[in-house]
This record gives sequence, C-alpha cells and structure tokens, in this order.
Amino acid sequence: MTKAGFESIEIAKKNGSWTSLDHVEALIMPDDLKEALEKHNGLEFFNGLTKSAKKILLHWVSSAKREPTRNKRILEIAENAGENVKPKQFR
Repeated sequence: MTKAGFESIEIAKKNGSWTSLDHVEALIMPDDLKEALEKHNGLEFFNGLTKSAKKILLHWVSSAKREPTRNKRILEIAENAGENVKPKQFR
C-alpha cells in the first residue's frame, strides 16, 4: 500500500469513519427501529429478511444525516414490515 493509503486509513480511524458501519455489519438493530417494528408488528418480518437485506435497511437508517430523516426512514421500514413488504425503493 502506498503512503497515501496508510494516511487515509489513519485519518479514517481518527474521524470514526473506519468503524462507522461496524454495527451494520454486525446486524445490530438500533433500539428506536426495534420499537417501531414492534409497534407495527413487523419485527418478525424484519428478522426473516436475508442478512444482505437487513444490512441495506440498517445502513439506510444509520446513514441519515438529520434526525427527522432517520425517523422517517424508521417509520417507513416499520410500516412496510408490518405489511410484510420491504420499502418500495428496496424491492
């Protein structure tokens, strides 16, 4: 690896981007998503998704830059899961 590559890794480790998706890779569900899924009776559907589908949805939630966007995404996932479907953009 080049010097620039090593420097990029060090910067990523310092600013947190190196580990920012570890919870997605580990399929760790945020509490607010779990609560919304339970409220809309969609937890069983979500848990039955493939690992890759779960990762896509978890990344979609965690990548929201603003809290209202995050909340909107969580609600969309929960409502759709309650109807046994993925959000339309992921079908």
